[in-house]
Amino acid sequence: MRRYFVLFVLLLTACGTPVTVAPPTSAPTSAPAAAAEPCGEVALRAYRTSYNNIINRWGQATVHAGQVSPADLKQPIEDMQKIIDDLAAITPPECAQPAHLASVEAMRTTLRGYQELQAQKNVGATIRNGIDLLADARVRINALPGQPAPTPTAPPTNTPLPTFTPAPTFTPLPTNTPTVTPTPTATPQPRQGVILGRTQMFETASSNSPIKTLLKDTRVLVFEAQKGRLHIRLGGVDGWVAQSVVVIR
Repeated sequence: MRRYFVLFVLLLTACGTPVTVAPPTSAPTSAPAAAAEPCGEVALRAYRTSYNNIINRWGQATVHAGQVSPADLKQPIEDMQKIIDDLAAITPPECAQPAHLASVEAMRTTLRGYQELQAQKNVGATIRNGIDLLADARVRINALPGQPAPTPTAPPTNTPLPTFTPAPTFTPLPTNTPTVTPTPTATPQPRQGVILGRTQMFETASSNSPIKTLLKDTRVLVFEAQKGRLHIRLGGVDGWVAQSVVVIR
């Protein structure tokens, strides 16, 4: 009996005790990647900056196009097409795509209006319609999340209006008006006279500038005498001649 028991122990030793294996631990599953935000703040801010820069260029281009004649619209139209292509090349965030596409289409509508104007066609409301569509699209862009709230501006204080001071009245400098020598008043009964020889008639009794040359035997009316000269009249002209050249008759 003892021999059988020893044999049983040897058999157990040869076979070895069974090894207990721990069940495999399952690897932790990674959390699902978060879906990209349709209106990420950073992406939306960068998009708005690019969008507004292009819109500003567009505004300047349309102002220029509106100032030239239809015959000169070739270059403005090319500039407008380039701006449209630049806007269409931007990839907006998902939430901005509808308003972005509407902006591109509004620009194309305005461009068609200027192309019709260049071709001397009836423009109608095409340009105005494009402008209205773009304004609506811009409102939608500005309404997207992340638009910074405008800083409230303090109301202006009631600053009193400056007192109006009238400009000083300009007083022109007096000009040197030449003194008019009054024509001597003829005596009530002028006398008849005859010029004895060729002589000069002067404007005044003291003037040295002759105003007329008188010939011999010229008949004149004689008035008063001053400073060795006689006041005479020939026709409608008054003047003065030397007393020695006149004979009173």
